[in-house]
Amino acid sequence: MPRIWPRGSSALRSWRYQLLAMIAVAGCVLLLRALFSSTHMTVDNSIPTLHLVDDFIPVPTDPAVVLAQSSLDGVLKRQSTTLAQAVARYSLKAGRPPPPNFDGWFEFARKKQCLIDDYDQIQRDFEPFYQLAADQPGYFQAMIDKGQAQILQEAFGLKGKQQEAIGLTAIRIINGKILLPPYRGTTYSSDLPRALRNFAPFLPDLQFLLNGRDEPRVIFNYRELSAREHATNLTDEKPFHLSPPYPTADFFKNQSGCDLLSKGMGFMSDESANVAFLRSSSSSDFTTNLWPILSMTKISPCFSDILFPGQYHYYLSRWSSKLRKNDIAWADKKPLLYWRGASNGGRIIGENYRLFPRFRLIDLARKHAELMDVKMTTFVAGHCKEGCDRERIVAEYNITGKVDSKNDVLQYKYALDVDGNTFSGRFLSLLKSGSLVFKSTVFEEYFNDWLRPYEHYIPVKPDLSDLAQMVEWAIKHDDEARRIQETGRLFGERVMTDSQNDCYLSLVLLEWARLQSYGTKNATAQT
Repeated sequence: MPRIWPRGSSALRSWRYQLLAMIAVAGCVLLLRALFSSTHMTVDNSIPTLHLVDDFIPVPTDPAVVLAQSSLDGVLKRQSTTLAQAVARYSLKAGRPPPPNFDGWFEFARKKQCLIDDYDQIQRDFEPFYQLAADQPGYFQAMIDKGQAQILQEAFGLKGKQQEAIGLTAIRIINGKILLPPYRGTTYSSDLPRALRNFAPFLPDLQFLLNGRDEPRVIFNYRELSAREHATNLTDEKPFHLSPPYPTADFFKNQSGCDLLSKGMGFMSDESANVAFLRSSSSSDFTTNLWPILSMTKISPCFSDILFPGQYHYYLSRWSSKLRKNDIAWADKKPLLYWRGASNGGRIIGENYRLFPRFRLIDLARKHAELMDVKMTTFVAGHCKEGCDRERIVAEYNITGKVDSKNDVLQYKYALDVDGNTFSGRFLSLLKSGSLVFKSTVFEEYFNDWLRPYEHYIPVKPDLSDLAQMVEWAIKHDDEARRIQETGRLFGERVMTDSQNDCYLSLVLLEWARLQSYGTKNATAQT
């Protein structure tokens, strides 16, 4: 039972004195230790202090930055951390094991801090070819052989720019070495080896076909019910040189999947008339057969090109759009939508240009000068065809030829990315600029699954009919606009890197190599 001290007893007084003495001794010990520790830190202060400063990462307090970081963390934390996890997740989605050398790709992706699992676009692009390989394992290899032979034949006797005009190339990788063809099939031929060298050592032997133009080339809707029956029936007399009469609107109306339905809510409408590329393509060397070829962009389901990150997407490429680092705070930026650009869109025949998005933009800005600072800086004379009055267009749209600094966009809260002849190629640089990006496009690029509307940027309809409304929303809801801007910027800086491009392209080529190997194995089995 507990001890009870009588009130006023000598034992109680003795116990109190002992307790006070113990507290005093403990206090002296702590004081001496603190003094000794302070003296010790003063003598040897440099190393731990430098280490702490180097490793210090400030905790963001800006609500927009905090939310942006949380969004990015969610993407990064869900990625596989082991090869076994990555293999399991790949096979679950694809219904087959990963391609050979996937382990080498996994280690490369981890080292480069790339995404591990989120490559659904690659699986969608290759799925038709895997289905064909089940019945005709040699089909993929046969198409590569035909493509290489055609390109060689066309390039023979041509030089320089004439070779580049073909817009096609066939590249081989053998024993980890890159073998370029004896011709310059694309404008970007000199840039490709730099990217390929980063991961060629773990690639199997392969040969791939690449489209060097900005436009997609393979008009084939594999989502059509009868598509599989027609996929191996090659009908084009000269593939990649199908040039329909201009304007191209009537041609695309008769192609399956090229009637682009609106993506908004409510009743459907055909957006094809608002797409300059479909109305009057600036370049039109197509094929209507299902060819395996890498392209920077496409319109689904009208086109079936296999997407890859091209030179407009690589920061180190001289072709990519680059801006200086943003040093203007959000609050100090002008609350206006900014755009500068050329008259790209398609071939101008009569007055069809009035429906091209960039000309629509100028017309819209005249009505909403309080919201937009946009100018058309250059008229592309090569697009001016039958019935095109160049002088009249230049005067009407005040196209002076004066080109402003591309860094001027940093002064504005809102930046517009709008299609030209195809995709604009500016999106990634604008995303990292510190401005909120408004994007109007019908074209797909390899990152479409990663960069999401309303989370990383503001989507705008192809005819720009909702652009003014969207800008007004951003002005009225500044905090939400800033959140989207920061989420896009952070994702762009941390994920949309040259290393991530390498990870994407190398995985594309692993899939390509597996499909090509089916043909090699089949040929070996028959001998």
